[in-house]
Amino acid sequence: MYASGRSGVWAELGGPLWGLLPALASLPWLVWWGGGLAGVRGCFLLSACLMASFDLATRRIPNLLCLVTALAGVGLSAGLAGWQGLGTALLGGLVAFGLMLPFHLLGVVGAGDVKGLGALGCFLGAWGAVQLFLYTVLAGGLLAVAWLLARRQRDNLPYGLAMAGGALATVVTGGL
Repeated sequence: MYASGRSGVWAELGGPLWGLLPALASLPWLVWWGGGLAGVRGCFLLSACLMASFDLATRRIPNLLCLVTALAGVGLSAGLAGWQGLGTALLGGLVAFGLMLPFHLLGVVGAGDVKGLGALGCFLGAWGAVQLFLYTVLAGGLLAVAWLLARRQRDNLPYGLAMAGGALATVVTGGL
């Protein structure tokens, strides 16, 4: 995966996926343009879609993307609600991470999926993280059936797609 002569960060975001760099750089612009909660929703959905696209392309969700997503969620929450928002964001991240971790330990999902859901949970708080997890599991079940029917073989499902579906359902139902 790493290109020769490139640092780990550039190699992780480089190559055929270099076009995602502008999307990552647009996160602050989305907040400014969308303003307040609309900007937070935009950043949340963009992060989920980036995770899904990386997972589809490479079958992994980069640590850097998880870190940027978590920092964006914590920063936006703290910016909108101060110290209380900071605590809410950290708790949401821990709840989402904790809910997904047993599935990784059972070998059902990868570590990037656990970190990715935890990072997305930083946008939501504890109850929103539970909603995100439940919607993600539902989307994952539907996606697994569709994946199995379409491919007629059992192989690894890019669970980032299910997380993006869960994130969209969370926004649509008012969880964010």
